[in-house]
Amino acid sequence: MANITFRCTMQEGQVDEETRAVLADGLRRIAAELLGASADDVPVSFSDIPAGFGFRGGAPSTTSLVRGAIVGGVDQELREQVMRAIIDMWTEISGCTVDELIVSAADA
Repeated sequence: MANITFRCTMQEGQVDEETRAVLADGLRRIAAELLGASADDVPVSFSDIPAGFGFRGGAPSTTSLVRGAIVGGVDQELREQVMRAIIDMWTEISGCTVDELIVSAADA
């Protein structure tokens, strides 16, 4: 079993509160299924980049960042499974493309 903490950063106004709750539930489910964590004990936080402060290619960015910190670490194969599951879940729920999402799952 590995514990994980998620910090999600996105552009202000891009994802509403209802969708954030669904995304947080999805992250907790992935942590429980793949890492054996207790879903109730997986912290998920969201922060916004203020409008006009995030740009990509000279235009306002639509990119979101999901950073996972895995206490105790995991092997590379499991890390990749976790990140792929996050990408699949996030794009399905949020409607963003894979090019609008950065996912990391670093050892903590």
